[in-house]
Amino acid sequence: MAVPLAPPVLQRSLIPFDVLQDAAREARTPSREPDQSFDEPVTPTGTPVLVASRADTEVAVFALTQVNLFKDLPISSLEAMARDAEQVEIPDGETLFLEGDDADCFYVVVDGTLEVLRQKDGREVALRHLGRGEAIGLFGLFSAQLRAASAKAIGDSTVIRLTAEALQHLVERDDALHERLLKFYRERLLEGFMASKLFSEIDSIARARLIGRFANRELEPLQTVLTPGEVSNAVMMVTHGRLMVEDRPKPGQAPKQYEVTQGQFLVVTCALTGVPSRLRIFAPEFATVAMLSHKDLNDLLKDYPALRAMPTRLPALARQLDGTVFCGSAGVPGL
Repeated sequence: MAVPLAPPVLQRSLIPFDVLQDAAREARTPSREPDQSFDEPVTPTGTPVLVASRADTEVAVFALTQVNLFKDLPISSLEAMARDAEQVEIPDGETLFLEGDDADCFYVVVDGTLEVLRQKDGREVALRHLGRGEAIGLFGLFSAQLRAASAKAIGDSTVIRLTAEALQHLVERDDALHERLLKFYRERLLEGFMASKLFSEIDSIARARLIGRFANRELEPLQTVLTPGEVSNAVMMVTHGRLMVEDRPKPGQAPKQYEVTQGQFLVVTCALTGVPSRLRIFAPEFATVAMLSHKDLNDLLKDYPALRAMPTRLPALARQLDGTVFCGSAGVPGL
């Protein structure tokens, strides 16, 4: 039986979107009734009362056209997504949602500014500000997550609230949007990974370049990405499905297997350490990974020598599966 690695930050992926509703239902917690909305104020513990009204369709559609992911979609598609949208007024200093809330909708800022905050080491840390035309809350929909941070208004602010179901219906009819959202999902995972302590010695320009060198790979069932005895380097982020890490069995024993799920990464440092791998890494069923290949990583090592320190930094930051293969969680990169 495969042994799961450290509990993944992300649950079962909602990509492709034809499973979005099932996954969202499985991830929903009992802390809030499933049919509650902002139409009637509610006050879960710590959550402020916000009163919303049905949004004017023209206003909601215009707001969506300001978001890069949606701006060039047909107006008819945006009108369909905005049909049941709500407009939410957030007074200065009030919270739109809290870290740990269910992620069952997303928002577009119409006016004002939202500050994104996260609890860290017992204090609240500001992550970034979002202004007019920016979307907030999309990532949580794709990963069946609770909110990874809180959002608070700086000055009186207005947002448009759109449901996960409305987005799903649009994606089912638009392959281009589906691919665009997949790209968005992968980039956000990689941004979170590159912001981890593993890459703290690398400047922001270098991190952006690293992200740009990751390639999306679709793995067929039982396709292998690392074989025992191979001497290579690689960095892999599971974006859909799972990978299996299999140790070479001892005589008379079944091989040990470990499961690596979406939102988790694998780093292979065989070439950096000069030690061949003892492990096999493969996809038990269809899976996708964002991968920095041996060649691309070697090219980057020439420009960013600090990357050569990965084998010494990894043992303190990830689980060591053998002397050359490490696994860890990328963390949830914001909202």
